[in-house]
Amino acid sequence: MNLFDHVKQLHDSELYQDLCQLASVVITLCDNSTDVELLTLQQRYQCMVYYGNALYNMSQYLKAEDTYKKAIILRKGFNKSKVKGGPPCHMELTSEVEVKYKMYQCLLQQKQYKEAMSVLEGISSRQRNPKIHLALAKLYLRAGMDRSAITSYKEVIRVCPLALEALNGLLGLGVKGSDVATLVINGLPHGTPNDWLSMWIKGQAHLASREFSSAVATFQLMDTKAYLKDNVLLVNSLAEALFYDGRYSGALQAFQRVHALDPLQVKNMDLYSYLLAKEDQVKDLQRLSQRLMKITEYAPESWISIGYFSMATHKESRTRTVYFAQKANNLDSFNIEAYLLKGAALLELKKSQDASLHFQEALRLAPHRYEAYLGLINCYMASHRTREALSWAGKAIKILGNNARTLTLYASVLSKEPTMTAKAKPYLEKAMKMDPNFLDPVYIMADILTREHQYDKGIELLRKQLQTQSTCRLHRTLGDFLGLTNEHLEAIDQYSIALSLDPTNSRAREGMERVEKQSDMGLMGLSLENSYDVDDIEGSDNDGDFDNSNSDVESTWSETDYT
Repeated sequence: MNLFDHVKQLHDSELYQDLCQLASVVITLCDNSTDVELLTLQQRYQCMVYYGNALYNMSQYLKAEDTYKKAIILRKGFNKSKVKGGPPCHMELTSEVEVKYKMYQCLLQQKQYKEAMSVLEGISSRQRNPKIHLALAKLYLRAGMDRSAITSYKEVIRVCPLALEALNGLLGLGVKGSDVATLVINGLPHGTPNDWLSMWIKGQAHLASREFSSAVATFQLMDTKAYLKDNVLLVNSLAEALFYDGRYSGALQAFQRVHALDPLQVKNMDLYSYLLAKEDQVKDLQRLSQRLMKITEYAPESWISIGYFSMATHKESRTRTVYFAQKANNLDSFNIEAYLLKGAALLELKKSQDASLHFQEALRLAPHRYEAYLGLINCYMASHRTREALSWAGKAIKILGNNARTLTLYASVLSKEPTMTAKAKPYLEKAMKMDPNFLDPVYIMADILTREHQYDKGIELLRKQLQTQSTCRLHRTLGDFLGLTNEHLEAIDQYSIALSLDPTNSRAREGMERVEKQSDMGLMGLSLENSYDVDDIEGSDNDGDFDNSNSDVESTWSETDYT
């Protein structure tokens, strides 16, 4: 065995640290041996490539990139000698295209996206294989070069018709689902079963075009097919569509199913973490964040999950949450959840100006995200800038459409201003009519009725809602109203039901104790209004350790305490 054989043996054995040391010595020997040729040009080239591979695997990306550059220079040298009639090469060499792809990988790790694009564009079109085209498509997408990205994605599908990532990339860039389906199906061999594929493209097309209700319907139909039973990718897409459509309860159940089917799943677990935090399921959130960190520390979802756990359990230190959100952002500067989490944490740190910048960036990247509008509006409300809040609530209706969530968001801003409260009611009534199961407008209307001393109307509203839904918060709020009308026994019953649904609900417990004390003292004639915090008609159904009225960016009705 000569020196090259030993270098190759170490590379094949993946002994990268040993390879780095030996390759360094061999390269120096070759450079200084003028009399004897220790290695041929081809062997020196391949030795340099092996050296670069070892450095890459040891995370020395800058040095690996430099080594690959030197290898390409050597390659050009023996290509010229071949033209001049040099000795033929009988050994298998790593292609120049592959070396340039490895250079791209090094630059990608260093976040040198422009340089990475330049390297790949240096490969002639006829030499570009599907992975080169896919890499270019992602770089073009990041640079805002949509037309070039579409061309590259199409090249991937032309060779690999079932490249689902490229398929989703085209749909995300606005290519019609029918055009993508035609491109994919034409590339498949005749007779290939594609029933599932047509439905999959249809569902992903709806998701990409923000037709979330249609996406949900398509994925739910696919989920009933026996041949796709419990497919993680499908259920994950269904959960994502439900989340974006505002059906948080259904999305939570779907994500729980995803996690049960594949506990090592990472994609969309940031959305799952948001829902767990929103519903105050702290133990499940803790388990999820710990598992994600064990799976990988190099995915933004892991840091976002632990960020929500930090927000749920360390109220005194929101700076930790900011740190975790920034870690996620460093890994992927296009991750929307990182901006939303950081914005929510900054808002609680009373840095509403900084928070608003993050929510605005989230909206720039994803104008369809309701949570970003909500966070930004909360920032303006915290700064007492009602006009700007109302303007953004109007934009949400314009961009997201007339639906129960956007109308409620608009009404929530109006309801905070005493002079505009009357204008809020029609929006709330319309929202309740559009989606009878959506409780946010009910809570805001209850808050308005409390402030207007219309207790009987509040009781009527809540009793009607309780005919179809039973939540801790509904029963607690009804208990508050009954207490305000001196119906103590019924109020105690409602608080008892609320506590049976959520034993940790401190507000229900405090309300019960207050009413019992009033009842025992026989103070029926006293006005209890001042004993009730009418602004307690806020937050989530769970008022335990994680007070969503302060930390949950989804609480449109919340009067967050910023003092």
